[in-house]
Amino acid sequence: MESKEEEYFDRLPPSEKIIFVLKSHENFGGPQSTSILCKFLNMKRKNIESLLSRLCLKGRITRISPAIYGYPGDTRKPKTL
Repeated sequence: MESKEEEYFDRLPPSEKIIFVLKSHENFGGPQSTSILCKFLNMKRKNIESLLSRLCLKGRITRISPAIYGYPGDTRKPKTL
């Protein structure tokens, strides 16, 4: 990430960071496993799972398979550990 983009990312609330990562066109973007999101965002799994659940209920992200989430309409292959 460039410095301006990094500053923007650091100011985002956790749920928006998840969406940012899932929407990103960088190497780390696209559908992700819960484990990768935990490592990348440096958050506990319990917290990530709670945020992912709420984002899915609101329709902001989609659950592709157990523990794999993506941005609606994204056709990239999921990243897993």
